[in-house]
Amino acid sequence: MDHAFSGISADSLVWIVPLLGLALLAGFLAGRSGRKEILNEQGKLRERLVRVETDSNEQYRRAVAKMRRQQDTVSNLALALPSVVRDLNRDDLDPTDIPRLILQLANAIFEPRQILLYGFRAAGADGRERMLTLSAHQGLDPVPDALRTVRVGEGKIGWAAAHELDMLKDDWDTLRANDRLEVPNNHSLLAADMIGPLVHHAKQRKHVLGVLCIGEPRIRPREEKLMFQMVTNFGSLGLITSLNIKKLRSAAHHDGLTGLLNKRCFLEDVATKALVECEGKAKPFSIFIFDIDHFKIFNDTNGHPAGDQLLRGMGGLIRRHLRPGDLACRYGGEEFVIATPGTDGPAAFELAERLRRAIEAEPFEHRESQPMGGVTISGGVATFPHDGTSVAELLQRADEALYRSKKGGRNRVNSHKGIDIGDAGDSPPVIEDPGDAASVDLTARC
Repeated sequence: MDHAFSGISADSLVWIVPLLGLALLAGFLAGRSGRKEILNEQGKLRERLVRVETDSNEQYRRAVAKMRRQQDTVSNLALALPSVVRDLNRDDLDPTDIPRLILQLANAIFEPRQILLYGFRAAGADGRERMLTLSAHQGLDPVPDALRTVRVGEGKIGWAAAHELDMLKDDWDTLRANDRLEVPNNHSLLAADMIGPLVHHAKQRKHVLGVLCIGEPRIRPREEKLMFQMVTNFGSLGLITSLNIKKLRSAAHHDGLTGLLNKRCFLEDVATKALVECEGKAKPFSIFIFDIDHFKIFNDTNGHPAGDQLLRGMGGLIRRHLRPGDLACRYGGEEFVIATPGTDGPAAFELAERLRRAIEAEPFEHRESQPMGGVTISGGVATFPHDGTSVAELLQRADEALYRSKKGGRNRVNSHKGIDIGDAGDSPPVIEDPGDAASVDLTARC
């Protein structure tokens, strides 16, 4: 120590020692502060690493969940599509089957909470008003009245139909931003995540067949608009195919001029089945056969187009006088047959006579040129089981009664038992007209 401080006086040491102490203290405090700073930075880095790790894990979980949803879409579609295509390929495909197939496909791809499917129809007295009617739905029960019938152009559902555009949720925001157009929702309960029309592309123009609305899908495929369009395209394909099949089936089973059943369908299918059913239930079954009096004279005098018009009008008049369950057929040229399942002989006679009077009173064009001063018919009635046990036997007995009506002067109806109920001087009592309840759609019979 003597050597270290030999050149320093005692007075100087008095100042040097405290200064060295202060320097050591300052160094110590500075080192402590730096260490604290380092520790703070280290803590921040740890927090950042945790956040990055958490975000990475979250992104990973999202990526995995998205991949699983995509896989679910592919798996569900692979399971549902063959069944849907098989049903669409059936030769007995009916338009009423299509809503079920559309909902099945939409559920497989999107697993939505809500689906609304609308069919298109013309409304109003002139048929010019275009309406959308709810044909199938899920996830909304009960359905508000405002969503049961929607006018084309009304709200988001009607707007998509009128503009023939597929609209996703973001598309409405784009429409609002770019075109300053705010399209209101049709109802507060409607979840309009995807709305699109079912369009049939014909040669000359497009036809809107309906509208599909999907809400709150659990699965959102990568190309969800294309997947949605696939559903609507399958739907429109199914609808137009089923309608064409129905038309072909109707053309095969119905007479093109009168719209009544043709002879083959009547004899081989509906009348035979109806008779078997009546036999099983121990119920009567009657047949009324008639033809137009002097139809050849009508054709020769007025021409075949006028004759066709008369037959067309006769078909319409017959349909108006049918009751639910009755079957009408154009049996040949100017000959017609009506089968009345569950109707006994006396009631069948009354129905036949009422139709005869209605035809006689109908103001058919050129009726004044007929020998009897109007268009009239002659017919015969036969009833199961008294007059026959098969359709062929009943037709034969009724035809025999028809022959007696013609031989007796025409414009009358006879039963097989020979009871003349059509004589102008001895007419049966008038019965009430069936009105609108008597009409029946024969298209569904075959």
